[in-house]
Amino acid sequence: MDAVEDARSAASARQTEIYGESWADRLHRLMAAYRLSQARLAGVIGLSAPMLSQLISGQRVKISNPAVYGRIVALEEACADPGFARRDAAEIDALLARTAASQPVLSTRVTAAGPPAGDGIADALAALAPTAALAAAADAVRATAPALAAVLDAASVRAGRPRS
Repeated sequence: MDAVEDARSAASARQTEIYGESWADRLHRLMAAYRLSQARLAGVIGLSAPMLSQLISGQRVKISNPAVYGRIVALEEACADPGFARRDAAEIDALLARTAASQPVLSTRVTAAGPPAGDGIADALAALAPTAALAAAADAVRATAPALAAVLDAASVRAGRPRS
């Protein structure tokens, strides 16, 4: 390896140390998932194309703008959603436009990878309450808290006897 390759390899290792994975891996995965060119991805996340190229090639290690990093995380989370593959081109374009226009604020909250939290909640409720009680609770909150009713309905189904 020459000095340039050594520096890029060290930068990639540092990226992995800081972010858990190299920018090349993360950004190539996004370009593939969203079928974007490097220049289009740069525009969506709010970086210049040369800056994005430098991150991918290991010439740069960090993203200093938290909004840019937040947009990358938002795109990663969206494409990790199980329903992502069923989205049509118009839905993807709308998602990309919303992401480009967003001003995300990141927190230090840690989220676990895996199924959406609602599935775990529904499973836990199904283990704790009988189907009839879950169905009654869903009906009681449906008008004022439809999202909660949906979780209770899912719990009722998981409890073993689907609702009619």
